[in-house]
Amino acid sequence: MKTSTIGQVLIVAVWVGIGIGIGASVSSASAQQPAAASSPPTQGLAAKYVNDAGLAKDPDVVFADDFESWGGDGTQLPPGKWHGIRRNNTSRTSAIAGKVAIAGKTGPGDRILEIACWSEPQKSQVGGLSLKLGNYNHANEGLGDGHDELYVRYYIKFDENYRGVRNHGSNLGGRDLTMKDPAWVGMAAIRDVASRGYFYSGLQPDGKEGSQELEMVFYSYHMDKKGLWGDGYEIQTRIPIRVGTWHCVERHMKLNPIGPTTNEAIADGCEELWVDGRLSIRRDRLRFRRVPQLKITLFTLETYYHGLPEQFGQSNPIKVYFDNIVIARKYIGPMQVGR
Repeated sequence: MKTSTIGQVLIVAVWVGIGIGIGASVSSASAQQPAAASSPPTQGLAAKYVNDAGLAKDPDVVFADDFESWGGDGTQLPPGKWHGIRRNNTSRTSAIAGKVAIAGKTGPGDRILEIACWSEPQKSQVGGLSLKLGNYNHANEGLGDGHDELYVRYYIKFDENYRGVRNHGSNLGGRDLTMKDPAWVGMAAIRDVASRGYFYSGLQPDGKEGSQELEMVFYSYHMDKKGLWGDGYEIQTRIPIRVGTWHCVERHMKLNPIGPTTNEAIADGCEELWVDGRLSIRRDRLRFRRVPQLKITLFTLETYYHGLPEQFGQSNPIKVYFDNIVIARKYIGPMQVGR
């Protein structure tokens, strides 16, 4: 795996609408455990729903948003969707006019999500959305216990002017609310995540500084990582990400079980990544938690930069587009685009 472009920096930011500490850090990939042989699912939930119509109501779907119902100037969250949106002076997160293009066909709807960030001296730049998937801030939020296993699928396009920069992407994670002062999802520079009652794993683009040759990679704070910074997984199949082109990415996280009699953290968790329906990364024998009450309770759809180059000013920001996000208990798969 090539050296990541993410920097070793620790910065904490705050969401509007939800308190979340976001840390920025990384190291090169630590020693890898080989992935077990795996065959990707041949058909997902989306195969039953042309243009994703009706998919949001599937009993295995936890959340879905196509950004069509955002109000006002495209920055007003629709009721019952997201819990927080970044609002600051170095980014803009909004639903704008646009369509997903897949294999020469256009997807449904007329709006997409744009996250635009621009350079400002001595500052990081971050934009995006947060979604609680269970009780996250405190135990009495009424959002449930969270999940032991989830799939997250969305379409993503990097603007034609996008270049490789130090960055972080979208996170899945959780906090143990039975512990006093557990760390927030995104907190960095912590070696023993179990001692701080949290875990998370990011999915983000990776490429040499200034390059348009990208690929999607994980950046994980699991129990067995070797140092202070996140762990990058081995890529089994390299799938190029082309700027200016829509790609379907889907991630799978399964938390490790806890031994019912031994209370042992069993190394049987895993993460997987599909790009355009092809399995790119599988890492198994992972441990994310020591206690069963620690579950997946937060998802963030975001971009986070450690100081953008001056070429990305407010009049020419770096942009990433998203659409057709679905979170489910089963493999989702790419959209079946109709005529």
